[in-house]
This record gives sequence, C-alpha cells and structure tokens, in this order.
Amino acid sequence: MTPFLLYQLKAGLCLMLFTGLYYILFRRETFHRFNRFYLLSSILLSALIPAIQLPVFTLDSMTIPIRLIGAVNVYADKDAASADPQLHSVLWPAVVYLVISFIFSVYLIYQVIGLILLIVRKGFSSWGDFRIVVMPEKTHSFSFFNMVFLSQPAGQTIETNPVLLHEMAHARQMHSLDILLIQIVKIFQWFNPFIYMAEKALQETHEYLADETVLEQDGQPDRYRLLLLTQVFGVQPGIFSFFNHSLIKNRLTMMTKEKSPYRNRFKYLAALPLVFVLGLLMCCSKTESSKELAPPPPPPPPPASETVTATVEDEPAFVFVDEQAVFQGGDINAFRDWVQKNLVYPKEAIEKGIFGRVTAQFAVNSEGKICDVKILRGVDPSLDQETIRVMLSSPEWEPAMAEGKKVKQQFVIPVVYMLQ
Repeated sequence: MTPFLLYQLKAGLCLMLFTGLYYILFRRETFHRFNRFYLLSSILLSALIPAIQLPVFTLDSMTIPIRLIGAVNVYADKDAASADPQLHSVLWPAVVYLVISFIFSVYLIYQVIGLILLIVRKGFSSWGDFRIVVMPEKTHSFSFFNMVFLSQPAGQTIETNPVLLHEMAHARQMHSLDILLIQIVKIFQWFNPFIYMAEKALQETHEYLADETVLEQDGQPDRYRLLLLTQVFGVQPGIFSFFNHSLIKNRLTMMTKEKSPYRNRFKYLAALPLVFVLGLLMCCSKTESSKELAPPPPPPPPPASETVTATVEDEPAFVFVDEQAVFQGGDINAFRDWVQKNLVYPKEAIEKGIFGRVTAQFAVNSEGKICDVKILRGVDPSLDQETIRVMLSSPEWEPAMAEGKKVKQQFVIPVVYMLQ
C-alpha cells in the first residue's frame, strides 16, 4: 500500500468517527449553526490529523535537547520494483483508486460546465447582490453562490415567488462553498460510506438554516409549511444548494420542534476527547523508543569487522555548544546528503511493500565518531537496521566544541522510505 492510500484510509477512519458522533449526539439538536461548523470542522480535521507528524519524545530527548536534521528520502530501486510481481500487486489498489477518483473528478467538472452553459443559454437578471436565472415551471429551484436558479410558474413574478427567500438564504450563507468542499473530498474518499452520510447531514443542516431564515423574515410559518407540502419530490441536482424536496418531512419536523435547551450545547465538547485520541493515535506510534536497537548479525560467515552494533558511551552529551559538530568540512546538510547517497532500500522491504518514516537518534562524541545510535520511531526491522548501518558507517566528524574542549553532541535524523 502506498503512503497516499494509507493516508486516505486514516482520513477515512477519522471521518467515520466524527460523523458517527454527529449522528449519535448532535443531529437532533436545533443548533443548526453549531452543526454546520462541526461537520465542516470534522471534514477538515479528518484531512489534517493523519498528515501531522508530532515529534517523538523519549526520556533522553526530554532531558537532553537535540538538534534535528532535515529528513532523508529513500526510494525503492526501480529495476527491483519492476521485476518483483509482489510489488505490482501492491500497486494495483492504487491504480484502481486513482481511476475511480478520476471519474469523480470528471463528473464534478461536468456539473460545473453544465451550470455555466445553463447560465449562458438562459441569461440572468440582477436582483440586488444576486443574479437570478429564470427556469421553466416544474424544474427545481437551486442556488450556486450568488446565482439563484428560480423555477417560475406561469402567472407568477420573481417578487411573488415564495421560493426566492429560501434560495437567497442559501446564497447568503455560502452553502455552495460547503457543498463544493465535500464534493472535492468525495473525489478522494469515494470508498468511504461515511462521506455520503456527512454530505446528507450537511444538506439537512443547510435546509434547516434556510428554513429558519425564511421564517424569521416572512413571519408566516403556516404559509411556508403549506408551500413545503405542495412541492413535488425530485432528484438532487448535485453540487448546488436547492429547495430540497426529499427532506420535507424532516424539515417540517424541525420547524415545529421545541428549541434545544442551552445546556445541550455542552454536548459538543464531547468532540474534544475524540480529537485528542485521534491525534495521539494518528500522529504518534508506540515504539521501542528508549531501547538501543542492535541490528541482526549479517549472513554467515561474516567477518568480525562487519558486525553492526549500536555503541553506547557514558560521555555526557552537551546541549549548548560554542561550535557545532562538522561533517567533512560542510554544514549539517552535508551529512544528510551523505546518508541519502549511502542508504539502500532493503530488497526484503521492497518485496513485502514495506515503507514508512524511521526516526533515528545518534551522537558525535569528542573523538568525532558516531555513537549512541538508537531508533526513536521504527517501521520494520529491515528499514530500522539499514538506517543504523549507515549511521555507524559514517566517516569521522569534527567534534563540537564547548568551553575550549571537544564534547559530544546529539542529533536526530528522520529517514523516509518510499516505494515510489
């Protein structure tokens, strides 16, 4: 599985939990603005949380601040990947995913182009801040940003059309922006049934907000309810905010429902622990971070000099130094470049489709040699050991200086292994 697909699965899991919480706790509340904010925030947080990488803290890294080196990217060998049938089977899900995502993208573009052609064909008239496109009778009224597409029955003018206030409410509250956002998310989350539940919940909330606005302006709730009852049920037009007929029963129920008590707003605080737990699970992983990882011995019969060990020294590490440790006369990026050139993506990891981010900690002692190598965050033994091997094979450095003496300095370097 590629890193991008893994990210989408994590985002889908977040969206599932946020949407499930909405249907359990918030859907029946009359706090429609809160509900809209919650749904939009849950979509954005679901995309953001899996993308965050929090720093890994261990006992050592908390007591001894360390210098972070820029991440090193290691790519699988293309020849090895093309010759490995197992890797092809790993990439097939990515191909299927991208094809279906492309179809969703084309459909969204098709809807937007169709809307533009409709405006060109019908023309529009200005109505304050809005643009009104008059549609034939028995078509559905809808809005898209400040464009209102109004079904115009015979003998009725724009001023007397009772649906106009509803569509203007959608336009003023920028509901089209919400719908466009969720349509874009659907391109990437088409496999997730909870994105469709979130879409339905957001459409319901839009209708409740528009109804609430009309009732506040019109002041004749009975007439407005009668208008809802006389509408003909229809099909959703997709990316537009519209006079939704399929939600009429729920809308009538919500109009006549007693307002939720103010104290019920505290229910929304239930989302905070969920955000915290998801952030903890998605952004951090439990690893053997405080243990030295000694790599397995090389295949027999190995010469003694080739055995890789992670040495640990008692020499104290300095945090604040007068002069930083220097690698081969360059800055810290010189070592990063050296690591990138010498790392080899393990063949075993390529065959199994293993990838991920390995975070290694090491120190440069007063003799300029690398020591105290450990893995703060590992992925797989094959990737972890390759990282340790390269760290320990480093040429000597110019050690750091503090108070006129050579001292030991600690560093952390992330290594990102990617299949493609």
